[in-house]
Amino acid sequence: MTSTPSTSRTARSKTFRLTAIGVAATGLCLGGAGMVATANPASAFGQAVGTAVHAAGVDWSDMPAGYTQAQYEAFWGAEYSTGDLAELQELWSLGETETKSRAGQMILDGETLPFEPGTHTTPELPADEQAAIAAFFEAGYSSEDVETLNELWDTEHVETKARAGQMILDGEELPIGPATS
Repeated sequence: MTSTPSTSRTARSKTFRLTAIGVAATGLCLGGAGMVATANPASAFGQAVGTAVHAAGVDWSDMPAGYTQAQYEAFWGAEYSTGDLAELQELWSLGETETKSRAGQMILDGETLPFEPGTHTTPELPADEQAAIAAFFEAGYSSEDVETLNELWDTEHVETKARAGQMILDGEELPIGPATS
């Protein structure tokens, strides 16, 4: 008498394995989306992921620690320029995120900032530099990555972003990956 394996056990085993693979793949996809959104929370993708996560009832902030979406919107919504941001950084001796957080909160609280929006403007960058900088951030790099590259290359923010973005456009590999800082 020969015994044959039970088909119900094999079917259950396959179902369990496929379910486990599906759950693991879903987790990896969600984790990857979260990492990309965290790398550049102000991007359209970062905003979409943040909205979807909040709609699902997850208490997760897509902004850097200590910096809220309301502060971000208040600062940029008041039409302060990047030149204004740089001047506030210098004035308060703070980093970029801390400066936007503080200024945004002051605006939300109805306080007056040291100067009006648009007081400090920066000259318009050439179109090729603007495209390179856009490519840098669209590739998932963050302001923290800019700081890391600044130190590595001994360059300033704008030069770093333009150089790194041009490397991306040229198909070259940067010395660090996105959001590795």
